[in-house]
Amino acid sequence: MKRRILTMALIALTAAGAFALSASADSPKNPKANIQSGNFFCGANTALPVMGFTNYHRQGNTVSIEYHLKNGIPNSTYRVELWGNSCSFFGVVTTVTTNSHGVANGNGSITVPAASTRFFATAWGPNGYNDTPAVTR
Repeated sequence: MKRRILTMALIALTAAGAFALSASADSPKNPKANIQSGNFFCGANTALPVMGFTNYHRQGNTVSIEYHLKNGIPNSTYRVELWGNSCSFFGVVTTVTTNSHGVANGNGSITVPAASTRFFATAWGPNGYNDTPAVTR
């Protein structure tokens, strides 16, 4: 009986730790947003197909993003950009090229004005723009 209680306590502790880790990956401090195929609406959240996700991290006036395409057009190049506020362009973050399965990953950072708190990433590729819904940070 004592062994069973210890086992249940260990399972509960492991589950709590896993929940804490998953919550921290998509927290207000480090928001995550889906990349929406063909979204050209300045960070609006649309019902367009999801083709990956972006994680955002901000430290001071620097916004870093991790860009993960999962369902891009195979063997294609995408220019990843960061935009903000009233659809204002902040800069090109990186360029990624998908593999034969439409997968590509890229990272980069952009300096933004201190007052900017609304951001969205997009990738210009063969299917046009692919915005994420805007996040606030």
